[in-house]
Amino acid sequence: MQLVDYPWLNEPKNNIGSSLPPALLIHGIEGIGKNALAHYLAQSVLCERTSAVSDPCEQCSSCSLFAAETHPDFKLLTNDEEDTSSSEGSSSSSKKSKHVISVKSVRSLGTFCVTKPHRGHAKVIVIDPAENLNQSASNALLKNIEEPADFIHFILIARHKETLIPTLLSRCLKLHVRPPKAQEASSWVTAKIQTQAEDPYRKELAINLSGNAPLASLKLMEDQDFFSHREKIISLLSQNQIDIFALATLCEKIEVSTLQRIFYALLHDLMFSEIKEDTVFHEDKKTEIERIKGSISTKGFSRWQGIFNDYLKSANHPLNRRLALEALFLKWPQT
Repeated sequence: MQLVDYPWLNEPKNNIGSSLPPALLIHGIEGIGKNALAHYLAQSVLCERTSAVSDPCEQCSSCSLFAAETHPDFKLLTNDEEDTSSSEGSSSSSKKSKHVISVKSVRSLGTFCVTKPHRGHAKVIVIDPAENLNQSASNALLKNIEEPADFIHFILIARHKETLIPTLLSRCLKLHVRPPKAQEASSWVTAKIQTQAEDPYRKELAINLSGNAPLASLKLMEDQDFFSHREKIISLLSQNQIDIFALATLCEKIEVSTLQRIFYALLHDLMFSEIKEDTVFHEDKKTEIERIKGSISTKGFSRWQGIFNDYLKSANHPLNRRLALEALFLKWPQT
């Protein structure tokens, strides 16, 4: 693969130098292209025409195998899966991610790490997301990284490098991938979308909420449910008499991460609406924002944000999510 589709990744790629280190940690916000950069680096090292950090030829046998995801010298270690079959006699089995990389998965790399490459001169292991390594898995991986074979390269991907254990972190070259400027992100998203969004603020909102991360912005723009939920939540909150139970019923069906994204942006606009130079996320909802704010002080929304943060800590495991949401919205500041 090439980085021509991700121009903001050229700078971090150049920061690596001409050779890939034994252990590299790529970190940065969600949707910035960390996985694309990791696969580019892996392919460039495995390419038969270059072993340096440069564009792979895309023509040799190794590049063809890599593109087909069948290269024998490449491994991708990601979240474990668990069987979610509903019945014992079911012939089909479905699996879902467990959001953890176990010690068993890391130890399965043992033979791969010590046997010589099948083709060429290198082997590459990409671990994504590295923050999902549990303590035992991290310690098992550390043993491989501390004394690696000359041909092996580890590429770890994480949103926050601080989530890795210090001993593992200390043995990796850190590469921080930063998002492009808002204008560059906007141009990239515009070039990728199939049709012009009806809402003129939609693209700007997606980019702002994604921290200028182009891939995350594009994904959010295409998320019809997000904008539908946003519309309904702001509409309910802007009523003269807020229907707490209707709001809780609506939010019960929405993923916690989506609620967090909507309400954090909304609270920002409510608390900083008087600062003209500050970013306004819901630019297209100024009338509703003013109606929601009314005569309520900034402290009222700040206090509710603390209550909302407490709710998020246990939001994925409430005994009754509807009741938890009703209790949350009963504390929404009102005049």
